[in-house]
Amino acid sequence: MADRSDLLVEGYCFGSQADAQRAQAELKKAEFFESRLAGRNAQNVLAVYNKILDEKIFVTPAGWEYLRKLQAQLKEMGVEDEKIRPVPLFVTFAHEEEKPVARERIIPKKKKDTARSALRVSVLINIALAILVGVMFSIAITSDNPNIINYRNAVLDEYASWEQELTEREKEVRRKEIELRIGSGTEEAPEDDGISEEDKIPAGE
Repeated sequence: MADRSDLLVEGYCFGSQADAQRAQAELKKAEFFESRLAGRNAQNVLAVYNKILDEKIFVTPAGWEYLRKLQAQLKEMGVEDEKIRPVPLFVTFAHEEEKPVARERIIPKKKKDTARSALRVSVLINIALAILVGVMFSIAITSDNPNIINYRNAVLDEYASWEQELTEREKEVRRKEIELRIGSGTEEAPEDDGISEEDKIPAGE
């Protein structure tokens, strides 16, 4: 069996060397307070006792024994029991297993329900995407600005407009030429210019 003398302090066997060393330090503190309180009155001893508790100077059994000694000393000096504060212990001695908190029973969903739910979500997503694509195509087709979908139609419409405008201008120019020829008395028959008889202006008008 291994030597555990380094863990023994005042009849206590501590679980770690750090705790044992702390207990040794508390014994020295107890000796210091005892020398300082010798010959003091009850009020002074009670004030020091309360200060020790507030500062949490003693936290091992070795220190607690000195606090119990101070309690007995205060009682002998005539201090009422209700004025002597109990020694607080900053450890838990009972290591009871915590009872698990009652929880609602969770019933796992059946695989079939999970698959059906996933299929429903997938269908809804596909429908939403189809609607979104339809809206995008609708906007693209009805848009006034040329785009990849209505670009050809826009170019054809613009070209037709130019062609019609050029045709109208050409007709207007030929009318002017006919008027000028008639006004100057030129009898040369005009070449077939592609203008209908209705578009030609008769002489004398």
